[in-house]
Amino acid sequence: MMRAILPALAGALLLGAAPAPPAEGTEPALRLLLAASSLPIPPSSSCYGVIPGVPKPKLGDFLATPLAALDSGTNRVSGGCAKGQCHVRITHNAGEDVFSSEFSFRTLRGRLVPASLRCVSTP
Repeated sequence: MMRAILPALAGALLLGAAPAPPAEGTEPALRLLLAASSLPIPPSSSCYGVIPGVPKPKLGDFLATPLAALDSGTNRVSGGCAKGQCHVRITHNAGEDVFSSEFSFRTLRGRLVPASLRCVSTP
């Protein structure tokens, strides 16, 4: 399912489509997160970190890691937005919980506020 969703989202972003306004549901939250993928991670964010081989990681680099690992088992992307606060959770289960990555952020005028970005990952 993710393989069908990602090309459509990437196509919309490449065509310069404006991000969807914050709304309930996973798709609007994921669209906002993907639209911000070229943003550098502020050092104050819990998402800030090192990715081997990537000198200055951007949000998309941190988002690519869990999305690339959705290869077998039970995979789920869930999330939503309410009152300018959004979250996206990516989970992978292969008979047992393998990992989960959660991104939370505020929005302003339909865009992610970089200073509000927070991440929680479990191995």
